[in-house]
Amino acid sequence: MSLLLLRAPRTERPSQTGSRRITVTDLDRADTYPTLSDTTVRVMGMANRTDVSVAEVAGLVRRDAVLAAGVLRAANSCALRGARAIEDVQQAVLRMGLQECCKLLSTMGVKTVYNRCSAAVQDRCDVILRHSLFVARLASGLSKDADIGQSGAAFTAGLLHDIGRLVACVKCPDDADAARLLTADESEDTPRLEREHLGSDHCSIGHAFAVRNKLPDTIARAILNHHRPAEETAHRELVALIAVAERLAAHVQRKHNIVGYNLVACPHFPVLARGWTPIRAAAFHKALPGTVVQAMRDTRAMLKSCA
Repeated sequence: MSLLLLRAPRTERPSQTGSRRITVTDLDRADTYPTLSDTTVRVMGMANRTDVSVAEVAGLVRRDAVLAAGVLRAANSCALRGARAIEDVQQAVLRMGLQECCKLLSTMGVKTVYNRCSAAVQDRCDVILRHSLFVARLASGLSKDADIGQSGAAFTAGLLHDIGRLVACVKCPDDADAARLLTADESEDTPRLEREHLGSDHCSIGHAFAVRNKLPDTIARAILNHHRPAEETAHRELVALIAVAERLAAHVQRKHNIVGYNLVACPHFPVLARGWTPIRAAAFHKALPGTVVQAMRDTRAMLKSCA
């Protein structure tokens, strides 16, 4: 299995010794941020509903030639190809399945946040999106393993958990120090480093982005607190799920496999597993390797469809 898409982001840190600090004066102004299209926001809402129809999703897709091409490409991919090629959007949605189609459309929608930027900025944002999509796929699978029942919300929250980093990349396109910071492998110190150098951190930036785009509170809270799930009260389980998925994704991206990963040692796992029975925890552990492998495959396939 190719692991190219799981290549770890660059780990360089911005210089701490230089006198210059990154200054982005309007990162606290959400009105200057790029926005998601109305179609993307609607699709993200559909991903969390059980009453969505094929016709409803197909109707949205047909409005946008780029989205329609992506859905047709995915439906006719090797993973889903049937006896004949599909040229009709509604049939493509039916073949993919509603939830999978909504996930693909959400990912394509996030790419529009930076698809008109310079090639250098797009490259940086692609690194962040690959990581975010892997977290989304992991979170969606883990939600089923944990019997949380929020697969759609978990995917959307995972996909958007680092949207603040994308926004910051777009807002400071010519600053090399900012680029290194924003595409570096994350740690628990990342928000602090961002506040020191940018004046804000990607969690706060992402939360402001979510509020401006009128995303559900569950998603906005996951974006805001995925580095500190223990502080979340309203949506603790979902936020902790994203935090665990991000830690797991970072390990796999660095090591290229799950071998040696100690889930119990993850500081966010006790928050997720609070109140679990030993049987439930054991089942979650047992399912983990298979979920990681499937998330890798799904991420690679979706990236090809979004290309």
